[in-house]
Amino acid sequence: MTGRESPKNVTSYIMDELVKQLEMRIKSLLQRSDLLLDTNLDLQRRTSLLQREKEALLAKNKVAISQIENMVSRLKSFEK
Repeated sequence: MTGRESPKNVTSYIMDELVKQLEMRIKSLLQRSDLLLDTNLDLQRRTSLLQREKEALLAKNKVAISQIENMVSRLKSFEK
């Protein structure tokens, strides 16, 4: 701008700059949204995997407890 622009040109220039800034902000927010969506999907996958691992470990723990209880019962029967 040279300093001799009409108020209409100044307003148009300011509006163009504001639109450019708004476009940049929207692009930035869209990129952030995409990143958050990807991160969320990754966290959901990992949570699901951990849940399956937890269930498997609980099942193994249940089997181990049962085996220990059986051994204790057999040892008690030897004492009689």
